[in-house]
Parts: sequence; structure tokens; C-alpha cells
Amino acid sequence: MGAFSAVRRTFILISGMLLVAAVWGIGRIPDANLLMIVFTSLSSGLLADIPSFYSRFRLVSIIACYGSAVQFLVSVSREVPLLQMVILMGIAYFIFGTLADHRAGCVAMITGCLAFAAPAGWEAAVGRSIDIFICALVVMAVTTLGNAGGDGKKAPPPPPVPYSPYQTLLLSAELGLGFLISELLHLQQGVWIMLTILFIRMSESPARPGKKLALQRVFAAPAGIIAGGFLLGTFVRVDDHIVYLVFAIGAAGFFILYNYGNFFLFSIIFMIAMSFASDWITGPYHRVHFWDNFSDRSISTLLGSLIEWFLRPRPDWKKGDV
Repeated sequence: MGAFSAVRRTFILISGMLLVAAVWGIGRIPDANLLMIVFTSLSSGLLADIPSFYSRFRLVSIIACYGSAVQFLVSVSREVPLLQMVILMGIAYFIFGTLADHRAGCVAMITGCLAFAAPAGWEAAVGRSIDIFICALVVMAVTTLGNAGGDGKKAPPPPPVPYSPYQTLLLSAELGLGFLISELLHLQQGVWIMLTILFIRMSESPARPGKKLALQRVFAAPAGIIAGGFLLGTFVRVDDHIVYLVFAIGAAGFFILYNYGNFFLFSIIFMIAMSFASDWITGPYHRVHFWDNFSDRSISTLLGSLIEWFLRPRPDWKKGDV
């Protein structure tokens, strides 16, 4: 990807984040949380290079429906962990088995898995589903403006090869295993086991194989949390408005990923941005305890990376193999 394309894609992504943050604030959405920012940013980045309005609308609608379904089922099954694990694996198998582009499936599952860290219950889940569809409108707005003046008939870049049934089953098992380990260890940040697996799957390419990304994530995640905690602990006492730099930090991270393909540096910057976002959502002056956040999230990231490392599908399994 060239520098201009990376800048354009990053601009679309950050514009979506800023717009949904404005909608969130102006509309005083009661159940809004990090889920809205994550869905909007990842979906905007995924759809930025699709010139056709209809293709973008169709894909973001599917992602919104799947993401809403995942977070709703996660929320209403909170009291029965075993059922929750079965539901998570089943819907993951369905999503990755039906979507041609597994990156879209990763966006839907990441969005849904964030409900593990959100209030449970069907009323809150319904509210978040509405939020997701509001975000889908924001995504359509920024990607349409970002593609204005272009050739609407230009073919989009080819998506990754769809997962085979074997690959889909193995990924579902990885997510189920991650959930089981999180429950057994009672990790407060256990959702990051699943998120780590999904972020690696979403970012991998022939130039960035999954095992390499898993190894990089082990070291990048704690480094990013430490850097984020240091910046917050140092500067938030001077001016708590520093947390609004989350958008600039996020833009820098995604540009590095899009233009240079550097997943390690992107992961560090992403975790810094997540530290800022957590502080922004819960209030200034470090209401999120740093060491609890660091230990649980680092352990969860390590476990997710190890699962992805050891359970990677064999490279000789092709599409259609079972």
C-alpha cells in the first residue's frame, strides 16, 4: 500500500472515530462504550478501499448484524458460562463459514466480544445493538466521503481467501479455549485472550504470517500498556485533556500498519491508545488501576498469542478441505 493510500485510509478511519464520538456525546447515548469506537474504526478501515456504495452498504450491514448478534448472545448468556462458550464457538463457526472475507468476521467478533467487559442483560444488549447500527451509518458516511470523486466502477482489491471448514472449526476452537482459560483463571481482562487471537487473524498476510504476529504481540502489548500508563501518570496530572490525544495516537498506529506493515510498532501504539481510551471512558486521574490492567491484560495477551501459535492451521490445508 502506498503512502497516499495509507493516509487516505487512516483519514477515513479517524474521521469515523471522531464523528461517532461526537454522535455519542451530543446524543448522550446511555449504553455507549468502547464498542462504538472499535466497531467504527475497524469497519471504516476495512471498507475504505471499496469504491462501490452498494458493496460497502451490504458488507457493513452484515458486520453490524453479526456484531450485534454476538454481543447480544454474550450478554444474555452471562449467567451460564458453559452455554456462553458453546454460543461463542457456534456463532464464530457460522460467521467465518459464511463470510468470504475473514477480516469482516474478525470485526464482527471483536465487536461482539467487547460485551464481555460491558453490562450484562438484554436491555443493555439491545441498547448496544442500536449503537452498532448508528455506527454503521457513520461508517457509510465517512467511507462515502472518502471515496468521493473516485471511479465507482473501479474493482475493489481482492479480499483474502475464505477460510476452509477446517480453518473455521479450528478458529472457533481457539476462541472457545480462550474463553475456557479465562473462566478457569478468573481473569478480569480475559476477553483479551479472544481479542488477541482475532487481531492477529485480522492483521495477518503473506508478508506477515500469523505465528510471527503472535510472537510480536507477546512483547508489544505489555510495552504499550507501560508506555500508556507512564504517559497518563505523568501528563494527566498537568492537564486531563491529554486523553483526547487518543485519536492522534490511533491515527499514527494505523498509518504505520497500513504504510509500513509494522505490526509490532502498531501493537505498541494501539495499546497506548487503549490505555488512553480506558482512562477517557472511566474518567480522568487514573480511575483504572494500572497494575491490575497491566498484569491481567498482559497475561491474557500472552495466552491468546500462545493459543494462536500452537493451534495455527496447517499451511497445506486448502479451501474445501475438511
